[in-house]
Amino acid sequence: MLQPFHFLVSVLFLIPAVFIAIPAHELAHVLAAYVQGDRSVRNRGFLRLDPMLFIEPWGLAAAFLAKVAWGQRLPINESRLRGVPGRLAYALAGPLANLVLGLLAGFAFQSLLRDGVVGSVITLSQPPLGYLSAAMYAVAFLNLSMFAFNLLPIPGLDGWRILEILFKPSRPRFFFDAWVHRRTVWQALVVLAFASSILPGAANLIAVVLIPLYAPAAHVAFGICTGYPGLDPCP
Repeated sequence: MLQPFHFLVSVLFLIPAVFIAIPAHELAHVLAAYVQGDRSVRNRGFLRLDPMLFIEPWGLAAAFLAKVAWGQRLPINESRLRGVPGRLAYALAGPLANLVLGLLAGFAFQSLLRDGVVGSVITLSQPPLGYLSAAMYAVAFLNLSMFAFNLLPIPGLDGWRILEILFKPSRPRFFFDAWVHRRTVWQALVVLAFASSILPGAANLIAVVLIPLYAPAAHVAFGICTGYPGLDPCP
């Protein structure tokens, strides 16, 4: 468990990251919908750089408490998307936008450091370079975290949407039941994640499930796999 001061510092550095990563994710979905045939998103005013349009309260809270996040999914007309490829492009656009931003911010972070990533990334010892590098790291981390988290096969996330696009025609009942019981699924996962984070010796469930996607992306962005105070999705 993080000490109160360290938790507060980690949250402060995540604030700019939140207002970059979440809007980028959702705006990418909107842009993909527009490109793939749904012109209504422009008429509804969704194609604009307004961060608050894309912020969802629970997703915002998760960013600070669990170091994963999601945004407010804006309604689109999926029937206007160009078949399965168009719907896949829509589903993948958000996570891919986070991946690209995470890699770019990671490269920028590396350029700010003289000796590489050592110790804690949350350091106040060398302002303003310390502030800037820590904030840049937070932007990179949260984008990579969102990339990995939103591709999990959980109802409501992009990973589940991809499974629906590919397999729902052959298994409609399974996907219907999963959607009906999605709140129960999320409640069970929240309980398991919380228990794993406080039980002595238990592995953090969120960190474990993020490893397959987060770890290789972090290696590219930072040169090594490194996490964030409160979440270390590295093997």
